[in-house]
Amino acid sequence: MSDPLQSLRESKSSAAGSRFHAICALGEIASKSAKNGSTYFEILIADATDDIKIRVFADSPVKAVLASLKPGMSVRVGGVVGDFNGRPDLKVDTLAALTDAERSDPALMGRLTPVSQHDPVKMRLELLAIVGRIPHVQLRAVVESILEEQGERFYEAVAAMGMHHAFRHGLLEHTLRMAKCAEALIPLYPKVDHSLAVAGTVLHDVGKVQEYTRLEPGMAKATFTRAGNLHGHLVLGTFLVREHAIKVGLEISLRERLEHILLSHHTMREYGACQTPSTPEAVFVALIDDLDAKLSAIEEELRKAVPGQEFVQLRAIDGQLLLTPPKTGA
Repeated sequence: MSDPLQSLRESKSSAAGSRFHAICALGEIASKSAKNGSTYFEILIADATDDIKIRVFADSPVKAVLASLKPGMSVRVGGVVGDFNGRPDLKVDTLAALTDAERSDPALMGRLTPVSQHDPVKMRLELLAIVGRIPHVQLRAVVESILEEQGERFYEAVAAMGMHHAFRHGLLEHTLRMAKCAEALIPLYPKVDHSLAVAGTVLHDVGKVQEYTRLEPGMAKATFTRAGNLHGHLVLGTFLVREHAIKVGLEISLRERLEHILLSHHTMREYGACQTPSTPEAVFVALIDDLDAKLSAIEEELRKAVPGQEFVQLRAIDGQLLLTPPKTGA
């Protein structure tokens, strides 16, 4: 193919009728039924900038290729930019798996894997400085012990498969933002214990290191591990807290309160919480988590916004997000 490579974000922003050519990772391939009873395939494709679902109908020139493709494979995809129900629609007419030589090209693979826009070394140092300021010696020791054991796995991990921070170093970015919020807000709420709140903030999502696969170069999205499917990160994180709390000799009532923060930070059982937040620190951490998750999802959607689009449906806020910025001169 001679067409220049574009990112999916660039492709979606191109004028209708123009051609696009991108390197993507395949996600789910689902068989669907059209209104006329015919069958078509709906395929999620993703790169470091965006993702989109494409449709392949029975008369598509790429339909025969699908039999040789599986989710997780890297592909070249090309076609024409269109419009479907007011949203960008990529009409694919070329689709092929990357060759071995292409898969060994770091530049090509780098187009697939989303990475935090912030320096991970600086984020790591900032987070460790916050941990070092936890007043209670044993609570601080629990956090330090877990971070030391998890090592690079924690600092490289994604925080999700979608919604927010679904990129390399995403868990670090999310945790640091929350920790900085916690330190800023704790002076306003004297009934919230500093040590428990910051320890709970730093550790609230640590189970995600075990819940999701490592986002390797060339992968666009992480997936669930066996442990992630069986337990989930709230329980996996609590296992880690209990193990390291016993190791450092943390008093049982404090361990119980720290575990409760992890088990309740999704706020309600219908959102995956094992228990509703029942301590000042648990309420505090759950609300900061919700704040950062939603605002980070909004930031990501604003980065992906197609020029001229005014609203987009955003699951993180369960409604429509206004994409046009306020005219305040800022």
